[in-house]
Amino acid sequence: MTDLLLINPSSITVQNTPIPFGIAYLAGFLEKEGFSVKILDLSVEKIGEEEILKIIQETKPKNIGLTCMSVHVNFVKSLSKKIKEISDTLIILGGIHPTALPKKSLEYLPDVDIVVIGEGELTLLEIMKGKKLGSIKGIAYRKGKKIQFNDPREFIENLDLLPLPARHLLPSISEYRLGFDWEGRTPSATIFSSRGCPYNCIYCASKVMWRQKVRFHSAEKVLEEIDFLIKNYGIKEILFYDDHFVLNKPRLKKICEELIKKKYDLTWCCLSRVESIDFETAKFMKEAGCHMISFGVESGSQVILDNMQKGVKVETILKAFGVCKKVGINTKASFIFGAPGETQETIRETQRVIEKILPDYIWLFIMTPMPGTKLYQLHEGSGIASEEWSMYDQTTYNRFYGTNLTYEELRKTVAETYKKYYLSFKYLASQLGKLNPRKFITAITLSKNILTAVSYISRGRRK
Repeated sequence: MTDLLLINPSSITVQNTPIPFGIAYLAGFLEKEGFSVKILDLSVEKIGEEEILKIIQETKPKNIGLTCMSVHVNFVKSLSKKIKEISDTLIILGGIHPTALPKKSLEYLPDVDIVVIGEGELTLLEIMKGKKLGSIKGIAYRKGKKIQFNDPREFIENLDLLPLPARHLLPSISEYRLGFDWEGRTPSATIFSSRGCPYNCIYCASKVMWRQKVRFHSAEKVLEEIDFLIKNYGIKEILFYDDHFVLNKPRLKKICEELIKKKYDLTWCCLSRVESIDFETAKFMKEAGCHMISFGVESGSQVILDNMQKGVKVETILKAFGVCKKVGINTKASFIFGAPGETQETIRETQRVIEKILPDYIWLFIMTPMPGTKLYQLHEGSGIASEEWSMYDQTTYNRFYGTNLTYEELRKTVAETYKKYYLSFKYLASQLGKLNPRKFITAITLSKNILTAVSYISRGRRK
């Protein structure tokens, strides 16, 4: 009998499949506390409900934990109903969606017993120990016919106290992909070395979970995890999956210094905001093995950036990409179409900026009001918020606030922007000098992923 079965629903993106850090950290923490834990990661283990139920009958878990984004709600509803038909095990739901909408989640998911709100390690530990529900912070649960909300849970201040995520409970590390990565080195791994983002973009769900509070693993802890991955998995490529890896410059400096000193056969990439990149920082990162930075640019229109509350100037975007080109770091840039105030002219402004900054990869989305964000509140206030949760995948949402553009226009914009950019002479010429046998294979994979993405968005679906 297993104390806890953790289930991660299938991935919603074709671009990358990172390890499910939320449940991997929970599993590592609970194992350290003496509990037996099993993980089913459906993003790489392609099994259906019947096989999941068979595993549940075989392992007889005392508790089942499900993590849930908005797009997974209907899957959770179906699976939890079938679980209750074969077992009276406790079903616990966590993740961004139930954290943002705990009451709606329990109302819509009648077979879920408890919702964990926010950070889950200490909360889940108390549930596993059988503590009375009324005294557990950070949960919502059923009390008779009513839904009971307890006091919020304080954050874990020192993240170094957490054990490493339980990668040994996941499928083979080779099953996880970093996405559009020009180096294409394997084996590869992701590291999540901080929690939270201090910024207040109206569309971002990070603050739903972390409340704009940022906590960091120490440089020593990050280096310990890198050592562990190299020694145990032979890792040659790492993606730092933090919302903003470059935010803490003193920590970044320590990490880079040690990577330079150790002379690992290791390359890495990370996420950053454009204002954090200057020449000296980028040069130091490059020397330490960084070959790519992913930026959430989101728009090339200053009006739209201001409406998004990005706190960034277009000039800063241009400067950051210029710095990366100067030091030889590749770039990925994400953009969102359909923000409040979006017009055909602001779209053209964005497309012109894409041509100017010439990123190695672009990642395009349709503006989606994720629950808990300011944008979602604007949708609710105007009466257009949808509860068709399967649309919340950032490509198929079809209701927009503050713009007259339609879903069909935005979907067409995304597909045409992908095709026009990747097939442009300027882009193709920029990539020719970077080809070698290993990168050629990566380029083929990239081409397949682009075609899949364009086909998916062009096809679309409306609900």
